[in-house]
Amino acid sequence: MKIYFLNSAWMMADTVVGRVMGVLVTVVVARYLGPEDFGMYAYVMSMVALFGVIGHMGLDGLLIRELLDEPRMQSETLGIAFVMKSAGFGLAALGLLMFGLLMPGNLPAERWLFVLASLAVAIQPVSAVLSNWFRSRVEARYAVVSNFVGVVAGGAFKVGAVLAGAGVVAVGVGQTLGIAVGAVLLIVMFLRHGGPAPGTWSFSRKRAKAMLGESVMIFVGSIFAVIYLKIDQVMLRAMQGPETVGIYSIASLLSESLYFIPAAIAGTAFPRLVQINAGDPEAFAERLQDVFDILAASALIVLVGLLALGPLAINLAMGPSYSPAVPIFLVHVLSLPFIFLRQGFSRWMIIKNMAKFSMVTQGAGALLNIGLNLVLIPQFGGMGAAVATLISYAAASYFALLLSPATKPIFYMMTRSLFQPWRGIQKLTVLLRKLRNG
Repeated sequence: MKIYFLNSAWMMADTVVGRVMGVLVTVVVARYLGPEDFGMYAYVMSMVALFGVIGHMGLDGLLIRELLDEPRMQSETLGIAFVMKSAGFGLAALGLLMFGLLMPGNLPAERWLFVLASLAVAIQPVSAVLSNWFRSRVEARYAVVSNFVGVVAGGAFKVGAVLAGAGVVAVGVGQTLGIAVGAVLLIVMFLRHGGPAPGTWSFSRKRAKAMLGESVMIFVGSIFAVIYLKIDQVMLRAMQGPETVGIYSIASLLSESLYFIPAAIAGTAFPRLVQINAGDPEAFAERLQDVFDILAASALIVLVGLLALGPLAINLAMGPSYSPAVPIFLVHVLSLPFIFLRQGFSRWMIIKNMAKFSMVTQGAGALLNIGLNLVLIPQFGGMGAAVATLISYAAASYFALLLSPATKPIFYMMTRSLFQPWRGIQKLTVLLRKLRNG
């Protein structure tokens, strides 16, 4: 149990440190580039996320499971995963490159950024497969260290580039360099710690087909999730230009950097929820309500802090050229309670085998987001995109639960948590006290 806790702690540390460093580097880069050049970079990174989801294929969880369940077949499992992810990321890299070079309206600097981003995506199969191998062996620290060194290398190059006045293309070089450094180091770690040599890997069409069949629902859900996060910046670039993207990206930076908090809370509670689900329905409902209470209270605490300090932080860190980001930020962060509660709801849907409902709500929310962006962005720019994000998250993660008899009780649980935040604050206080006392 202690080993598994340490493994989770390493992965959490990787997430927290990576997010903090990412925010700091982004602030420096954005301030020195200015809204227009930074908007170009943010736009390309959004396209990387949209195309890159093809490479993930929903296989990460299945890969870890297969490595654990069939340890004698790890060479075949790794071979299958590498072939499938290489195909996915290769297609993503090609699509990204063609989009960047052939899309009318892309500026010359953007085209170079797309070339560099395509190279970075093509490297991803290495990290995607080997990181999960380490996690399956409860040795996440090696993947964490490799990723951390890559993040530091890439971040240092980016900061050095903008301080030297090298421009936005050099920032793209730094992004690709960091990913490459992390991948090379991960290969070295893999070979030094008992990983089967790539020459011994094999491929089974039958197992590959079975794994792909299992991952379809997860894959589709991942696509919708990425559309949620990134389509607003893509549509802003098409309708308003890179400067608007740069301002909007800063407005959304603080709130999006904290999305790991609800994932950590819900993920910690998930094993216990699974354990008590079959045997004690009343205890399961009580525990689920506790999770929603803590998620809602955490969201409201974070929200109050961001509303109080966020505008000041943006003005001080970014300077007057990014001051239009403040009102956009104040609207964008209002979606946090729905994002936090969605993490608890997602775990409930996994336990109750409601993957289709999850996919439908995410898909409907993504389509609603796109539709609202089409209407609101031409007139209101970044503020319109923020309003679209807020409405679509609220609709898909909260109000949609009223549409099914099976999910109505969850809607009422969420409502209780949102409108009685003292419940969650009390439970959160007790939980923190227990953690402090060991």
